[in-house]
Amino acid sequence: MTYEEFCSELLQRLEDRKDELGYDRVKYYPDGSTSEEPEELMTIRNTNIRYNKMESDVLSGDFVILYIQTGSAHICRFTCRGLYRAFEENGWKGVWTDINSSLEEGKQFAKMDIMELIDRNEYEALREKIFIRPLNYNDHRYELKDYVYRCVGDIVLVLYLLASDERTGERHDVSSMKLPRVMMDTWDLTEEEVWENAMSSTYMMSPPRMYLNPMDTYKPPYHKGAFMALNTDVKPLSAMAVPTVTTTTQMNGAIAMFYPGVRERIAELFGDDYYVAFTSIHEGRLHKKGTISPRQILERVKEMNRMLDPSEVLTRKVYLYEAASKEFRQLEL
Repeated sequence: MTYEEFCSELLQRLEDRKDELGYDRVKYYPDGSTSEEPEELMTIRNTNIRYNKMESDVLSGDFVILYIQTGSAHICRFTCRGLYRAFEENGWKGVWTDINSSLEEGKQFAKMDIMELIDRNEYEALREKIFIRPLNYNDHRYELKDYVYRCVGDIVLVLYLLASDERTGERHDVSSMKLPRVMMDTWDLTEEEVWENAMSSTYMMSPPRMYLNPMDTYKPPYHKGAFMALNTDVKPLSAMAVPTVTTTTQMNGAIAMFYPGVRERIAELFGDDYYVAFTSIHEGRLHKKGTISPRQILERVKEMNRMLDPSEVLTRKVYLYEAASKEFRQLEL
């Protein structure tokens, strides 16, 4: 059976077994899919980030998604190529083994709240709820000893569990808790694997954005400033540009500077090394090296920090990215 024949038969079999296996509907997204429907477009974006490590509104690869209805929508996502490999190895039995396993887990986890998931402490159930927040290390060092974190200068990146994320009009309420190290130590994964997956989930929740004008940060359309996306319209930066780097949500948006490839991409846009002034946990402002002294930047950071709520202070230092060495470090001034 060819791959194309397999995909056609797979979709028919999934439709036929919908009631038997307990999912609400089947949706096939072929390679190159896009949409004008916000929900579908978000599914395509998230699939690209999760499976293809890129941000794009045009899907790369063929996917089939099963929508489970258990009070709130939940999906099981499969690559058609992956299912075809299972078919080649073990026939339809192999395909249904993969699908049934994911479906059972998905239906089970969709019924649970975060505390039940934490009590069970099963990594796959918690995986997409683990994300990374940036904090100031000196301000939080005493409370971090039992949690999972990494330091970059005086900035600390901390693993968190997302308990709830609700939007009502302009209100955006997020509830979360730090991930205890004792939880992670029971999982059959290395810390590096957990960290990489958490970074991917954080990117998916809040893709990076670059805004050239401070006013652009006020209710920008989703695509504006998508400098890491394929076919982006963000142009090379002028020497005197002072862009703001954050995320689409702008909440804890300074994490964007720690996403894979972001610092390198900014160096390409500037064509040189650059300084980063983190003016809060929500953003960083960039200055091409040679256009302003780092001491002047530091004074501005100090001035901004004096106006912030202490919980929103990210750093009391200026950071430098050096393109040749790919080193990102705090400066001692």
